[in-house]
Amino acid sequence: MLRAFLVMMFVLCALCGLYLLVFAPEFFMPAHDDPALGRQFGPLAARTLGAALAAIAALALIFLRHQFAEVRRYPSRTVQKIYFALILLAIVLLNLSLNLAEPAPVPSARSVPTTP
Repeated sequence: MLRAFLVMMFVLCALCGLYLLVFAPEFFMPAHDDPALGRQFGPLAARTLGAALAAIAALALIFLRHQFAEVRRYPSRTVQKIYFALILLAIVLLNLSLNLAEPAPVPSARSVPTTP
């Protein structure tokens, strides 16, 4: 059951990351504490978020390879350094994407100009 969940999360991160990297759609993400506010992600913020998800998918791939191998071994020092670098990269890219996204109210709550 856990293996299926881990593989599903890997595939979800990989597909969503590639989608955001390739297409860079503009989208709105509501805030957790106040649903009336949120962040408007532009193309650059969407691409950095996609790159962060791709880095997380690479982390998941390394983890799945070593955790569920036929013979369980600890990863080598080189793989551990790559894993650490990917963790730092994912954190930096997530932070960058949140800083690039503009705080905004919910799009449906914005006033629409009326013509007389």
